[in-house]
Amino acid sequence: MSRRETLAKIAEELAARPLIGNEDKYGPDLEPILSYFPRDNPNIGFDWCAAFVYHCCTEAGLKLPVRYPEPVSRNFAWVEAWLEWGQLYGFYHPISDPSFIPDQGDLIVFDNIVGNGPNDHIGVVIRIEQDKIITAEGNYNNRSGIFQRTREQINGYIRIF
Repeated sequence: MSRRETLAKIAEELAARPLIGNEDKYGPDLEPILSYFPRDNPNIGFDWCAAFVYHCCTEAGLKLPVRYPEPVSRNFAWVEAWLEWGQLYGFYHPISDPSFIPDQGDLIVFDNIVGNGPNDHIGVVIRIEQDKIITAEGNYNNRSGIFQRTREQINGYIRIF
C-alpha cells in the first residue's frame, strides 16, 4: 500500500467514527489530534480540521514539525500553514490547473465551506466518483465525517507523497 493510500485509509477510518468535540471544541475524541499543538488551556480546543489532517499525516508516517520555519506563518493546526507550505515546496495545485488530476490521499483545501472565506477548511481525498470528490474531514460542525464535495467548493490540492 502506498503512503497516499495509507493516509486516505487512516483519514477515512478516523472520520467515519465520527470524532465529536464538545462545546469547547475539545473532548476525549479530539485529545489525540489537538495534543500536538500548544494551548493556553488544555481543556479548550480550536477549529481542528487542519489538526485532523496533521494527525492523519503523522499516523501515515509523514514527519513534519508542529510549526514549519518561516516563511510559513503559522503551525499546522491552521489551513494557511498547509497552503503556504504546499506552495513553498511545489506540492500545491490550484483548482484552476487543468493538468492536475486529484487522487486518493491528496489533501484538499476548500474556500468558504464553513463561511470563513478563502482556504477556510481542509480534508483528505478518499476517492473520486464521477464528478464528486469523497473526502474525510475533521471539524465540519465540530465533528468528523465523510463528505461528497464538488469542484465549486475547492481552492486546490496538496500532493505530499
